[in-house]
Amino acid sequence: MFDDWKNAWRQAVENFQREVHGGDDHAPPRVRAMERELVSAAGALGKLDDEIRRTRRSLDAEREALEACRRRGELARNAGDDETVRIAGEFAVRHEERAAVLTRKLAVLEDERSLLDRDIGEMRQLVTEAGQAQTADSGIGTGGNAGGASTFDDEAAARDRDFSRLEQDARERAAAERLEELKRRMQG
Repeated sequence: MFDDWKNAWRQAVENFQREVHGGDDHAPPRVRAMERELVSAAGALGKLDDEIRRTRRSLDAEREALEACRRRGELARNAGDDETVRIAGEFAVRHEERAAVLTRKLAVLEDERSLLDRDIGEMRQLVTEAGQAQTADSGIGTGGNAGGASTFDDEAAARDRDFSRLEQDARERAAAERLEELKRRMQG
């Protein structure tokens, strides 16, 4: 289970990175694809949360079984039943070992969840930036040429579009760099 969601998460991040680096001039589909990857990553996080809940339940059950074995062993000791004391001791050791493994597993899952949650936050930020870049690139707010406007206005609008495109390129490069860093952290 742990490997399944981890592979799903890596695939989502790789797909997200491909979308950012795609170089596609059609930003709306790109932004939609990035949003789909974000939803996929959030789904992987949900699966991880489920695994954490299952691990906690298993840990609680092992701890309860451990306490039950200890009580049985104590009762058997008081009753002079050496065979039951021995069996209860063996089972207590097994439950204690399982509880220790589950405790470590839970700690790792919670650490991984923190990392994934942070990565999703960064992905959300990148999606927001990509959406803003698309808005800037579409010419919204650049002031169109109303009939009869001067050539100066046309040139200013063209410069605004060029500047917006340069800003978008810079944001995309920054997003790509952050995704590379994310990928390095996940693979490391």
